[in-house]
Amino acid sequence: MSKNFFVRLKDYYESVGAVLRGEASAATIFPNTSDIGMSREKVYVEFLRTHAPARCNVFLGGFIFDMAGNESRQLDVIVTNDTTPRFDLHNKDGNGKSFSPVEGTLGVVSVQSSLDQRELEDALLGIASIPVTSGLNERLVAGIDVPDYNDWPLKIVYASNGISAKKLLMHLFAFYHLRPEIPFHRRPNIIHVAGKYVLLRTVKSMSDVASEYYGTPSKLQIGNYNLITVGADLQGIQWAIQGLQEKALASSFIIFSYGEMINKINALLPMPPQSDGKHFQAEDFPEAIEIIRKAAEKLGREQVGALPKQKD
Repeated sequence: MSKNFFVRLKDYYESVGAVLRGEASAATIFPNTSDIGMSREKVYVEFLRTHAPARCNVFLGGFIFDMAGNESRQLDVIVTNDTTPRFDLHNKDGNGKSFSPVEGTLGVVSVQSSLDQRELEDALLGIASIPVTSGLNERLVAGIDVPDYNDWPLKIVYASNGISAKKLLMHLFAFYHLRPEIPFHRRPNIIHVAGKYVLLRTVKSMSDVASEYYGTPSKLQIGNYNLITVGADLQGIQWAIQGLQEKALASSFIIFSYGEMINKINALLPMPPQSDGKHFQAEDFPEAIEIIRKAAEKLGREQVGALPKQKD
């Protein structure tokens, strides 16, 4: 009897987890990684690039902005859809800075080496600084619903190691208790400490699925974090890819427009004199007429040369 495919898939995800934990070479999973080394940011980026949908652009290091000019703190990893403008000229080797509009950004990741209180708070402040998405209003394709759009992008904190789940939850609670102004939708969706645990923040769609699965009203409260310790890396990997896939699909039904960036940039330039539509002065006419005459002569020669030759 053949082996259940999902056993193989589980084994595969666990091998990816081993790479993320640094217990296996990246080359065992990710192709063409000889020049990547074991930088935790680059390994996680390679994981996303080789597992997220093809319409996702994944790049290192950058900022997220909105059309009001608000800008986030620097974020370690940004994922955008394939219709979002890319500003990556100074970040070709991943050591520079890039930026992306929040509309069209699918995910962000804060990558930490060891998640203690200081690094946790640094990651939470970075995520809280992400500008808020605009309302969908009339930007959705008719008949399509995109729930929790104000919770975009997917927000992940990933660490190679960290303090215990109990201590982290205490610091997490204290951080937001002292900063109640930070809304749920600017808090991490996933906190993944490799080999130890995963915390998932409950959103409405997740609560609805739980209710359907158990056949009773869900015990998951929206905004609360749910701790997973069994198969932590397996769960962290699956939820990260699932979240990006859902947003990549949904983004294809949202009309993203970036023309306002032209107006915002032009508003910074000196005001030009109003044009009357007349581009030439009287003294320009002789030169313009001469250009037209030469163009007409050239066209006439080309047309004569294109005529079929008569047979004798």
